[in-house]
Amino acid sequence: MFDYESILRTAWVEIDGTRLRDNIRAVQQRVGSSRIIGVAKANAYGHGAKEVAQAYMDCGVDMLAVATLAEAKELRDAGVDCTIVMMGLIPEELARAAVRLNVVPLISELREAEVYSHIGSEEKRNISLMITVDTGMGRIGFLPDETSVREVKKIPELPNVSVFGLMTHFSSADLEDLTYTYLQKERFDWFYEQLTKAGVPIPLRTAANSPSIFRLPEVFYEAVRPGTIVWGCYPACVHDHETVKVKPVMSVKCKVIHLKTVPAGTAISYGRKFVTKRESVIATLPIGYADGYTRTLLNRCRVLIHGEYAPVLGTICMDQIMVDVTDIPGVAVGDEAVLLGRQGQREIPVEELEQASGLCSGELFYGFSCRLPIVVV
Repeated sequence: MFDYESILRTAWVEIDGTRLRDNIRAVQQRVGSSRIIGVAKANAYGHGAKEVAQAYMDCGVDMLAVATLAEAKELRDAGVDCTIVMMGLIPEELARAAVRLNVVPLISELREAEVYSHIGSEEKRNISLMITVDTGMGRIGFLPDETSVREVKKIPELPNVSVFGLMTHFSSADLEDLTYTYLQKERFDWFYEQLTKAGVPIPLRTAANSPSIFRLPEVFYEAVRPGTIVWGCYPACVHDHETVKVKPVMSVKCKVIHLKTVPAGTAISYGRKFVTKRESVIATLPIGYADGYTRTLLNRCRVLIHGEYAPVLGTICMDQIMVDVTDIPGVAVGDEAVLLGRQGQREIPVEELEQASGLCSGELFYGFSCRLPIVVV
């Protein structure tokens, strides 16, 4: 185990580095010759961007994706020198910084490409651009129509820029009904075909997110962009877990910091939303909503101590929660509690926290890492 003085907390996020690499390899096996663009945005969904980047590179993945230039800079400062593709638009005033960070900017208007052409001419370098097309997400990108074809056709004619690839994003690939996803695919394919006919070179197409990797091999194209699949999550729409075998990577753990026995009728936490019905042993844990253990879990969640379930009582505090360990003998200060993950023969999966909180796995994962230190084991 690690040295608690090094993290200055007795609550932490634990990342299983072996499972992380196994999951990446499972995706590689699934997608075959298609390349992987490893999504490392939002601190790799709370799993640690630098650690996840290293895992990808250990598995031979040479492209990553981030949402902001600050995220790209963090990776570059850590010595990551592979291709970094942006998944968010870069404001014009930061375009030169993007060039110096050597990222692949996302382009959704001709004017943006012209900005990079100008910078490339000034700095005497070629800049690779990723063209994004809005096939139905309603977010960013060229619309898949004739006007956009004419605009995109002008991009490779600009000096000092070239087209890296063509990207879209599926809005509904995690729904049971894939009709809309197939409509997006149809629009994406049409736009690609029209660009090809217009003489625009498109070396790489990428559309597949995690649900698509499980369900839609016809959209793997030249590259896929796995996110939650790498963290070991199965979307609710995926019923066949044999297609890609992955295991959860993240656990959230802490130590019991206080114990007390209270009589029946004792109110626990803010608002007195839980009152004991019997004499109870209450354990306090040093983790709260500021650590991502959201207040929406009120009276709906449990932790593992000594391999047994202990219900969380009352309102989640900013820095602490209280749990009922009356029926778990021998609990002592310093014992380990698991809020997400496995202990002994039992597990608290992220799906349980999703259902109890109303949040998606990505939001939960990211929330846990905002203040909790990340430990890779």
